[in-house]
Amino acid sequence: MICYLDTSALVKLYVEEEGSALVMEYTRQSLFVSTSRVAYAEARAAFARSRREGILDDRTYREVIANFKQEWPSFLALDISDPVLQRVDTVVDQYPLRGFDALHLASTLVLARRVPGENMIVGCWDVRLWESYRKEGFLLVPRERPGRGERDLGKP
Repeated sequence: MICYLDTSALVKLYVEEEGSALVMEYTRQSLFVSTSRVAYAEARAAFARSRREGILDDRTYREVIANFKQEWPSFLALDISDPVLQRVDTVVDQYPLRGFDALHLASTLVLARRVPGENMIVGCWDVRLWESYRKEGFLLVPRERPGRGERDLGKP
């Protein structure tokens, strides 16, 4: 199984919040974990925001950043390639997505095409992006639509 994490799911590996245990379980079971390169900037911004808002104290923030930077090379981070940008052209006309969310969906679609027949699960707690993944037929974590009121550290 391949696990693709958008930023809202990736952050859950480093900051304990609802869904963290689920994301950890699926990543442990995966052949590899993938994301888009944009997730690096989004996650760093989310961690910094959580420190500014008092969710993480300074010591915990430094630990989170150190762990994230150490583990980043282990993710299959998809480049913003021409095939991804071509898929962005399609997905932005189909779904009401922000720019980086469109890159995540396009990256996942390109990855799925490159590994046909491989089981893929997508971790996503962003409601609009989750709905877009669902409409594209991806197996999702969480299985139920994320609540609108849930705090989402995955957004800077």
